[in-house]
Amino acid sequence: MEVSYHDMNPIEQVVQQVTLGGAVRENHALEHATIVLLNKRFPEARLSGVSFASGFFVFGDVPTDTVRLAADQALTRLRGGEPEMAIHERCGTNLAVAGMLTGLSAMTVAKMRKPFNTFNNVILASTAALVLARPLGLLVQRYVTTRTPGESMSIRGIRRMMFLGSPAHFVRTENPGARLLATAS
Repeated sequence: MEVSYHDMNPIEQVVQQVTLGGAVRENHALEHATIVLLNKRFPEARLSGVSFASGFFVFGDVPTDTVRLAADQALTRLRGGEPEMAIHERCGTNLAVAGMLTGLSAMTVAKMRKPFNTFNNVILASTAALVLARPLGLLVQRYVTTRTPGESMSIRGIRRMMFLGSPAHFVRTENPGARLLATAS
């Protein structure tokens, strides 16, 4: 379904993406909640997503009308007191946190003086970092990479497409309350 809307300035989109601006964080929360609802309806479907300032992708073979219903319901539920729907176990944030912690811990131990910089201690530090990464990744999602959508966010349309030979849907949102730059009238 194509809907008329005002596109966000491309420069603002990049700034939002790089700085994890409000529009990206709110779309990230909506993406997670939408995928949670779709997984309940289609437990066999392998779904994933990625968020941007102007919306988010849902990758997977599910009906377009069901994506729209799930996104609408997710937006209502996030605003209605279920912000935990924004946190997802399989989020890429968790992988990023795990990678950074593991790399930093391994580098730190490797740069220590003897006898602490042994291979065994590097492995031990990396393993400890992986154990800590899971709860820390969930906290990073909660406080850094997602945010409950404000009242100004709306779903403007959904477009089904093929992405690298696989079905995908782009859920376009509009979010004047999360804009960094004033819109021209």
